[in-house]
Amino acid sequence: MMKNALRALAGMAILAAGIFVMNGLIGMKETPPVKPRPATARAVKVISAQPDTLVPSLGIEGRVQALNRMTVLSEVSGRLPVGGKEFREGVTYSRGEVMMRLDDSEQQANLVAQRSQWLQLLAGSLADIQLDFPSRAEEWSQYVRQLQVEQLLPTLPEPESDRERLYLTGRGIVSGYHTIRATEERLDKFTVRAPFSGTVTSTSVQPGSMVRAGQPLGTLVETETFEVKSAVHARHLDLLQEGHSVTLAQEGGGTVATGQVSRISGNVDVATQSASVYCEVRAEEGHTLRDGRFLSGTISLGPMAGVLSLDDQLIEGGEQAAVFAVRDGKLELVPIQVVHRDGGRALVTGVTPGTPLLAEPTSGAHEGMLVEVVNL
Repeated sequence: MMKNALRALAGMAILAAGIFVMNGLIGMKETPPVKPRPATARAVKVISAQPDTLVPSLGIEGRVQALNRMTVLSEVSGRLPVGGKEFREGVTYSRGEVMMRLDDSEQQANLVAQRSQWLQLLAGSLADIQLDFPSRAEEWSQYVRQLQVEQLLPTLPEPESDRERLYLTGRGIVSGYHTIRATEERLDKFTVRAPFSGTVTSTSVQPGSMVRAGQPLGTLVETETFEVKSAVHARHLDLLQEGHSVTLAQEGGGTVATGQVSRISGNVDVATQSASVYCEVRAEEGHTLRDGRFLSGTISLGPMAGVLSLDDQLIEGGEQAAVFAVRDGKLELVPIQVVHRDGGRALVTGVTPGTPLLAEPTSGAHEGMLVEVVNL
């Protein structure tokens, strides 16, 4: 039993001595030096900053609306004629062209009767005019001779004295003249003319039907000048002015219409922080604008001197904006001022001409990063 214990102790002593000697030998070996991994330069593309005078643009979109739109009303009662150029949806009229002529035969007959009665009154007064105003007799006689009851009354001769004016007023000649002229004016309302060149987009009556005074007959929409209403953010309003040129394009990219900013709303919407801008436009040759069509385009703002156009993704930071420049093989942040942003592009100032700037966004870019410039 004693011999077994001595053997175990001897084995443990030999093992401990072996471990001690091994550790000593390991400690005598020198640790090899750790070499740092060499830094690798990132290949980047650059552009040379060349500030210039540029004309910034502002993207807009909106629905095309006719600048002039009118609900056609009848001021008198009558029957719409049948035949000829009828007042129907889709019919186009030129400025001043007759759109409808209501039946006015009864009113014409009444007007001829009024002129006949007034002519009788005036002819009966010629003798008194010859006696009381001998110097005026010939002019009044000539006026009576040229009167035609089927035609509009010519203008009354101007009285040469208060006595003559009072005579004409007392005999009812002046009041009768103005009564007939009022009837002539009302008779003219039986003919409805187009106030502008346009197309009928809707009607509420049919040819041959009876029209009442004040009844809406349809809608006439201008086909030459249109207006586009668009919402513009408040940050752009300081640069926007009436008269700035506007270009509208279709889906394929071709220019459809051109014009200018005609009106700018005086208030900003609280919810959207935008204001309404109205652009007056005309169709380009070979194109047609129609009321209700949705188009997009740009407004050309006033020119800006000493600015540089950059991709918005190249700008770092918010209020303290900066861009990466390459200097001595490393990236360096250069402070800038953003003066305009729209459509993914930004106009900036504060960059020295000739400064090499990153031409495209680079993932993981940071100040001091080693880079190698490659040609575009």
